[in-house]
Amino acid sequence: MSLKLVILGVLDHHKVHPYDIKRFLKHYKWDYLFQISDAKIYYAFESLEKGGFVKVSEVVENEKTPTKTIYAITETGRAQIEKELEKVFKKDVLSYKVIYPALLFFNYAKKEKLLQLLDTRYQKVKKELTRSIEQAEQSDENPSESITSLIIQNAIKHLTIEVEWLMDLQHKIQKNELQPQVSYEIEHFFSN
Repeated sequence: MSLKLVILGVLDHHKVHPYDIKRFLKHYKWDYLFQISDAKIYYAFESLEKGGFVKVSEVVENEKTPTKTIYAITETGRAQIEKELEKVFKKDVLSYKVIYPALLFFNYAKKEKLLQLLDTRYQKVKKELTRSIEQAEQSDENPSESITSLIIQNAIKHLTIEVEWLMDLQHKIQKNELQPQVSYEIEHFFSN
């Protein structure tokens, strides 16, 4: 899961309470990228704190609301962002949505490293596409309307689009055509 990456990326711009991450993700509809729950968010913060990637910045006490712990990123946490980004790109190629949060923070990776990660993923997806096409050819004895055939056809369509998208993405990054918007969105959200 790339929730840690998102937390570190947000904290690199703004100190936050864990619940603010949930509000932020929902506000920009990024909760579509992965399932989030209070428990997962608090667990991620706890894990990041134990690893020395985040620290308590301030504890806000108010008579009318529960105590609120505000976190900040550490230098170790800043260094961890690129490592978390790399982990995401190495995840299962069939789980296409897993790289979306990493792409939000793509500017934390060196351009050459990012292109290498994307190319590695591209090669894996392409290999899976070839394997799926071979599987479809081998199952020609099955009727074309069998559920197995339909599943393989669907996989081929998805993988074909993913290969094209990854190629286009690499091209845009090589030509410096992508601008990270997440910094603006973080600043805009937390300045209100």
